[in-house]
Formats: sequence, C-alpha cells, structure tokens
Amino acid sequence: MVIDFVKEYAHRSDDELLLLASHRASLVDEAAAALDTELSRRHLTKSDQAEYQRHVRRMDRLEHRGKRPRKLFGVSHFSLLQVLSGLLAMGLISFAYIELPNRYHFRPDWEEPAALMMISSVVIMAGWRSLWRDVAFWVALIFSSAIQLAVVHAWIQRVADPLSRNFGRGAASLGFLLWIATYGIVWLLRQKSQKETKISKA
Repeated sequence: MVIDFVKEYAHRSDDELLLLASHRASLVDEAAAALDTELSRRHLTKSDQAEYQRHVRRMDRLEHRGKRPRKLFGVSHFSLLQVLSGLLAMGLISFAYIELPNRYHFRPDWEEPAALMMISSVVIMAGWRSLWRDVAFWVALIFSSAIQLAVVHAWIQRVADPLSRNFGRGAASLGFLLWIATYGIVWLLRQKSQKETKISKA
C-alpha cells in the first residue's frame, strides 16, 4: 500500500499535494507517510502549505461572492467618492452648457426640467457605477430621463411652482423612480429571455 501511495503522489501536481496536505486528518497512516515523503522530495514546506491554504480560502470567498444573487439596483449606499464625482460631473455639465452658443440652449421653459433631469441622471450614474457595463442600465437611463423631461415640463406648465423646494425634490425623485421602474422591466425581460433560451437549448 505504501508503494501504491508513493506512485500515486509522484504523479500528482504540487497543488494537488498541497490540497491533500490541508486534509491530512482524513488520510490513513500509509497515505500520510507517502505524502510527507513526496512533499519533502519537492521541497514543499509547511509555509508553502499555509500559503496554499490561504489561497484556497481567498478563492472560496471570491467564488461565494460570485454566486451571491446580484443586487437589482447595484448598491445600497453612496460613498463620499461617489458624491464628489457626481457633484463634479454636474459642475462640468453646467459649465459646458453655459459656454455653448445661445442657439444650442434649451428654450426657457425647458431649462428647469432639463436641469432636474440632469441632477437625477448624474446621481444615478455616480451611485450605480457597478452597472455601467450593463447595456440595460443605459437603455433604462435614456428612456427614464426622456420621460422625466417630458413629465416635469408638463408639470411646470400646468400646476407646479419650479421655485418650490417640494417641487424640486419631487421632480428629482421622479427621475429616480422612473429609472427603477424602467430598469426593473428591462431586467425582468432579459431574465425571461435567458430562461427561454436555456429551455430551448435543453
């Protein structure tokens, strides 16, 4: 049996031997002795075994994170960096708009809705950067921003006072709610399409 274990372990890779060493308690005495002999022959020390175990734990954590269900809307809170990047983006957009020739400016009755739309869009982009690689994120943002612009413009024209703080908060929140609804619909449609594709391939 010892000779069999020696031959078996001689053909194993270093990683396989280190993995076996991390489960030494489950080996029979002959296997443990053969393993020690092969580890010594390859100059794999206790520190190598400890490093490999740390590597395995890191990989297990990464795999666990990958298997966790992805949050539908990215993150649950904003970091200071996200807030600062959002403010910087709004400042740059405002400066670029002011510097444009007047013929490229919105009509006066559209400027307030456009500003509120910009605030909502920048907050969403800064807060959910983890979704930037998702095409559905940008599709939802474009559609929700267009809807928000039209709705806020009609709101101002009919009943709202654009100078009211409550109006500003409500109009900005509308953009966020529209994006959640639009992105949620796109996400659900994509999940349904993927399930149908898997079923058709099965």
